[in-house]
Amino acid sequence: MKLPPFGKQFQPVPSSGVRVAIGPGAWNLQKKHHVPIIVLPDDANPEDFEWPSDSKPALIHERGTYDDSRLGAVAEALLRAGASSVVAIREALLNEDDPRVFYDAEVMDVTA
Repeated sequence: MKLPPFGKQFQPVPSSGVRVAIGPGAWNLQKKHHVPIIVLPDDANPEDFEWPSDSKPALIHERGTYDDSRLGAVAEALLRAGASSVVAIREALLNEDDPRVFYDAEVMDVTA
């Protein structure tokens, strides 16, 4: 099996675990973040990939639509791959520039 897009960035898996973006906004989310994020293409089956885990946690960012069955399938694939836990952030309907989702030191005053 092959790694999902950007999966090589998680070899080795950091102690914080892996981050996965799903949904129609996943590719834009991956480009915007300053940390690596694996992208699951909308037309791909999560079971078709070898997910990096090393018994570390996984975080799923759902972007662009709410899809309970898709989210469940991705979580199940990550757990089967050995993830110690899976947490989902359902940011599907939020704007990409929403400050509740993205905190950026360039935008926020962190000198205080």
